[in-house]
Amino acid sequence: MKRASRRRLLAGTAIAVVVIVAGAVGLSVVGNGTDGNAAADGNSSLSTAPVTQRDLAEYLEISGTLDYDGTATLATRSTGVLMQLAAEGSVVRQGEQLFLLVHEPTEDDTARVLAEVAAARDAFSVATDDLHDAEAGPSDADIATATAAVEQAHDARQRLVEPASAAEISAAEAAVVSAADHLESLDNPTPADLAAARAAVANAESLVDELAEGPSQAETDAAQAAVQTAAEALDDLKAGPSEAEISSARAARLAAWEQYRDELQVSDNDVQIDLARAEFQTADEHLDDLLAGPTQAEIDDAESKLLTAQEALADLQAGPTRAEIDDAESKLLTAQEQLELLEDPTDAQRAQARADLATAREALADLRTGPSQAEIDAADAAILSAEQSLADLLAELSAEELAALEASLASATAALLSAEAELAALEERYRPMHLMYGEAPAYRTMTDGLEGDDVRQLEANLAALGFGDADEFAVDGVFDLHTAAAVRDWQQATGQNADGTVSTADVLFTDGPVQVGSWGQGIEIGQDLEAGTALATLTVIETPAAGAMSTTQRVIADLPLSDRDLISEGIAVNVELPDDTDVAGTVAEINPTPELDAQTGENIVEVTILLTEPASPVWIGATVTVEITETHVVGALVVPATALLALTEGGYAVEVLDDDGSARLVGVETGLFVDGDVEVVSGELAAGTLVVVPR
Repeated sequence: MKRASRRRLLAGTAIAVVVIVAGAVGLSVVGNGTDGNAAADGNSSLSTAPVTQRDLAEYLEISGTLDYDGTATLATRSTGVLMQLAAEGSVVRQGEQLFLLVHEPTEDDTARVLAEVAAARDAFSVATDDLHDAEAGPSDADIATATAAVEQAHDARQRLVEPASAAEISAAEAAVVSAADHLESLDNPTPADLAAARAAVANAESLVDELAEGPSQAETDAAQAAVQTAAEALDDLKAGPSEAEISSARAARLAAWEQYRDELQVSDNDVQIDLARAEFQTADEHLDDLLAGPTQAEIDDAESKLLTAQEALADLQAGPTRAEIDDAESKLLTAQEQLELLEDPTDAQRAQARADLATAREALADLRTGPSQAEIDAADAAILSAEQSLADLLAELSAEELAALEASLASATAALLSAEAELAALEERYRPMHLMYGEAPAYRTMTDGLEGDDVRQLEANLAALGFGDADEFAVDGVFDLHTAAAVRDWQQATGQNADGTVSTADVLFTDGPVQVGSWGQGIEIGQDLEAGTALATLTVIETPAAGAMSTTQRVIADLPLSDRDLISEGIAVNVELPDDTDVAGTVAEINPTPELDAQTGENIVEVTILLTEPASPVWIGATVTVEITETHVVGALVVPATALLALTEGGYAVEVLDDDGSARLVGVETGLFVDGDVEVVSGELAAGTLVVVPR
């Protein structure tokens, strides 16, 4: 804002009208017998004025804008047709209706609310389980798992710090040698390596060709012969021994017996006797075997051999399988790649071989040097973490942790109750929104069992509006049966669905009564609105203070930074309205960060001034003048500035009219100049003394 000019009349301006006196001047002034008001002789060019004693103040004037502190947006909280809306410029107070919607729930509304109920139930279940688990303590399985994790962490550290075994070092050395040999074979392949690779390719090609050609006639004939032989052997077993075989076996047995008998009778040689006895036993067992016929095991074995021979013949006749061909071709491709690698390795293959050799050498070096300090520290940290997890699991739940879980369950319970209440309210057709006072917003459906500041606000409004049983209803922030009864009484009195719950679509909490601004663009009665549609801007015009309502009118003014030391929060100022009426105000806030005024080029500080009583609403938005006391003199002797006379030797004097009508000069010291008056200091002046004021 543009800075206003000071009211102080500078000394040079004030004395422009005084008479310059050169030496002593004799004046003949005739008294006019006035009672202190300025007077003049009809034949004289001089008049007089009394010296007055009063407070004299100098003010700094700055411009500001009068407005209200606090606005809110009136918006729909549900879908529906707009049937009523408070008129533009009207003031809506506690308990009065802001607007009315007629609601027909859509499928989307129903789906949304059902989803919210399902989510709330899930959250309630999780919170219940968490609290139950915490109270029950860890299970044996959880403890066993945590204990095992500690043991595994210790084992891992032990394995880390243990020196490598000879076998591990030998294996690592062998890996280095193998990687070095591979690199060497790429850089300088030996004739033997090349010959072996070419032979592998040739063998693989031969195998592929053989599979492609199928079995030879000789292989097929041999397989058929094997089947024939196995079949005949099986038939011979099943047919049993012939009569000739039995007769021959009996004759052999008899001959062996006779030989054994003769040896017993004529021979003294034990060896010969034992040999004859063995031959007899062998002939006897052979005859028994022939007479007993083949065993089942012999038949099974013969059948198995026949089946194997038949399968081999079938395999030959069927030719190679796809899998056999693929395997042979894969071996051929591998052999060809190996030969190509030896004959003409690429740069990438050489680089990979070098990298593999470096990796093998690093692994060997790691085994020989042991773990680094960082690896040991990481293993120690893993042990500490596992042990801490086990300790946390075994530790008893603290009171704070239990309280947090209980609070989480209470919150989930409240959310579930709110969601279920919203589901129950889904079918409400008429949805008016009413104004209630309070700082906490309506953020949930308030219903039986809930607690909080929003519930306390609701109860305070119901009590102020005269609802609720005076003996049982209490403003305690707990939504109980008595609160629900008061809500139903209020709902019945205002034509709502008396279900005893209050949703976010039912009330709007503001700091005090509001004035309705212009309706939103395109808003009109009968319009079908979506949830969240802005209807109008609400201006809070009063707020409760010390048991009464106080205006929220304020003035925002820009103070030059050079005058910042003139004000502080809490000082009184005067606000002059456009119709020249004055309203008292108090500095409520001073912005600590100066800003540059682009119009004047000055640094300014924004000052907020609250009015002690409301100004007429017609001046809202108007420019007003703020008067800030710059200098204040208590009980000053004051004369008109035009009564001052400048002396040639310096300083000032006033011409005093004595009781006898004579005039004389009295030297004075000047002080504050304000609005054509000046503070004078002299031991010869007192209130009521008449001084001459030139016309």
